[in-house]
Amino acid sequence: MELFTAATATSSASPNLFERIQQGWDSAVTGVGWFFTNLSPAFVFALMGMAIVVAFFVYYWYCLKPRANSLEWIAMSEAQSRRKSMSLTLPYTPMERCDWIPLMLVTVIYAITAFFQLGSMSAPESYVKFQQGDSYTFSFSQPVKVDEISFYTSLGTGTYRLEYTNNGSDWKWVDLDQNYATLFKWETVDLNQIPEGMDVPPVTLEATTFRITATTADRTEGVWLAELALWSDGEPLIPDHVDVGAEALFDEPEEWTTKQTYRNSSYFDEIYHPRTALEHLNNIYPYEVSHPPLGKLIMSIGIALFGMVPFGWRFMGTLFGVLMLPILYVFLKNFFGKTPVAFCGTCLFAFDFMHLVQTRIGTIDTYGVFFILVSYYFMYRWLCCPVGSSLRKTAVPLFLCGLFWGIGCACKWTVIYAGAGLAVMWLLGLVFRYREWKLAPQGFDFISFVLSTTSLSIIFFVLLPSVIYTASYIPYATAQGNLTLDNLLNVMWSNQEFMLSYHQGVHSTHPYQSSWYQWIFDARPILYYRDLDLANTEGVKSLFASFNNPLVSWAGLLAFFAVLIQTIRRKCGRGLFILIAILSQFLPWLPIGRTLFAYHYFPTILFLVFAIAYLMNDMLDRHKKGATLAVYGFTGCTVAVYAIFYPALTGLYIPLWYSEVFLRWFPSWPL
Repeated sequence: MELFTAATATSSASPNLFERIQQGWDSAVTGVGWFFTNLSPAFVFALMGMAIVVAFFVYYWYCLKPRANSLEWIAMSEAQSRRKSMSLTLPYTPMERCDWIPLMLVTVIYAITAFFQLGSMSAPESYVKFQQGDSYTFSFSQPVKVDEISFYTSLGTGTYRLEYTNNGSDWKWVDLDQNYATLFKWETVDLNQIPEGMDVPPVTLEATTFRITATTADRTEGVWLAELALWSDGEPLIPDHVDVGAEALFDEPEEWTTKQTYRNSSYFDEIYHPRTALEHLNNIYPYEVSHPPLGKLIMSIGIALFGMVPFGWRFMGTLFGVLMLPILYVFLKNFFGKTPVAFCGTCLFAFDFMHLVQTRIGTIDTYGVFFILVSYYFMYRWLCCPVGSSLRKTAVPLFLCGLFWGIGCACKWTVIYAGAGLAVMWLLGLVFRYREWKLAPQGFDFISFVLSTTSLSIIFFVLLPSVIYTASYIPYATAQGNLTLDNLLNVMWSNQEFMLSYHQGVHSTHPYQSSWYQWIFDARPILYYRDLDLANTEGVKSLFASFNNPLVSWAGLLAFFAVLIQTIRRKCGRGLFILIAILSQFLPWLPIGRTLFAYHYFPTILFLVFAIAYLMNDMLDRHKKGATLAVYGFTGCTVAVYAIFYPALTGLYIPLWYSEVFLRWFPSWPL
């Protein structure tokens, strides 16, 4: 009785085991209820994406495990008991007739999505060149009331003063600014609104005579103004009289607008690179010299073909993005030898978000990634040459590798990082060939081969890229009017010093900057464009950001570690090639202290696709039932995610609810 009494007293003071379990269960139910009550639909999609990636990897490891005591298990056990040496003499499988249909299919489908609403094919192209102090007058036969002014800027930075009068003597004015951030855009001044930060009433602008004067011009080329549009209650006003020389300001009224969009104006770094491309076409020394010239020279081809219009300055980058796909397909087919792997791997890269967004913007990153891909392909082809191959046979892929790497370096410095990976592969290729020397035909002189290969490599990877790089500065020298070798070298070298200093000094904060540890998880996109003008009235918005397809990004991260494990376990040359390619593009960013953005991960994601393809190849090699379904199923999920996000990658108007339900998987995604 005493024992029972004591136990009863204790239970009244503190909960017994059953009560604790009940309290824990109630807390769990409350927590789960709160979680699902506050769970956004978009986060559910994120969880589904994670589940797809995890399921893919679980099935991959399942595929690698043979049934105990099966013939496959016995064969693998015997293979593991034998000592194996790593080799970088990689296998090569040529394209087959059955490859051309899937290659064309993925290329054409992607090309349609990439060129869709890329940008306007028309924009104001005629312009008036103002030097400081230049002035032009235009007038109307009757007084006009102006409530909005829009103007389309071209080259040059400075300011204008738009003066107006009714009697020819009492002049008032409005100042218009053309700075570097407003170039090739429609800028609008709403005279009905109080200027921000100024306690003044709206301007009342009613006049018959107007005069526009360039009050400042920052560079020798002056300031170029393409169109000047006056508006009254939403209707354009076209002058009755215009001074000789100023006709170009009013000659394209069909292009006039008061709304700036990505289709009719520049955005993000398009204020720099298309400007430089146009300067090259006009033999003007460029304003933007923070990157080598060749990428902007390539961009100028599109401008020369289609004009200085959004479609023109974006065309070449988008075309290069499309051309990456057949090259990648051939690379994957040669590398792994399987059509499904080549097709699915190409799809993963084709329908990665960053591949689409970065190739649609008029910047130079696309060209760098393109030439990285091509140079690595030809290094792979060199590694495919068996030991004992003639120098003539091995020299061709080395030459092409050095050629395209040099072209890439002349587009953007980040391609130099790829050179580190190429150098490691080249050195390891010779080391492993030395170990395989005994397999070479009799009479093969390995020492002579190494000396000849080294000599040619110095030409292909040092002299040839140096010539290409220096030659890319010819437009700089011609703009100075001094195309001598001495001046060309001086211009090139001084620009290298400036670029190094510039990039070391980029430390200013940016609302969408990110770090390498955010890239690998796809955690922080960079928002390029957002239009919320119709959000309150029609409930829609337009935007796009640069980040990765989360399925590709997350699977690529896990695939990297899987390939690392398999490379060590199997001493696999293909895995080593992939690891070197990934690390050469990723590791250089770790110690860099400058401000970084998600698009710096673009070259790395290319080779993470190879890592995923490596796993797909393993799965299909095992002949496990369902491996084909897993490979195509994961690829299909990736394409489906691309389709869901496509409006937010291309600036299509979407309902506000669409973003919350489908797109904003994480709070850090500005969608």
